[in-house]
Amino acid sequence: MSFSFDIKQEDGLILISLKGNLMSKEPVQPLLDEIDFFFSEGLRKIIIDLTEMQYMNSTGLSVLINIFTQARNKGGEVVITNIPEKINELLIITKLNSIFNIEKTVEAAKKFLI
Repeated sequence: MSFSFDIKQEDGLILISLKGNLMSKEPVQPLLDEIDFFFSEGLRKIIIDLTEMQYMNSTGLSVLINIFTQARNKGGEVVITNIPEKINELLIITKLNSIFNIEKTVEAAKKFLI
């Protein structure tokens, strides 16, 4: 399954749903461009929902770190939710689970950010 995403604004938050397999940076540039647009509109809080992610390698982790870093540099925050078991294991192995804000659900992430 190839990579795709949905992004929308809701309650002053940027909601991003990632889907499929994230193994290269090429399909991610449109996502990063949209995030930049929302930043320019003054939005700084991001929820990344991984419910429909199947696989992510180090490139995928790099994309998450990039989004996290951009948001933090602009005074924002990122919360990752609904992490599939295989991706969660990758976050634990790389110790990124101690850096990212992680919540079990989108609703919990909204409560964290608001």
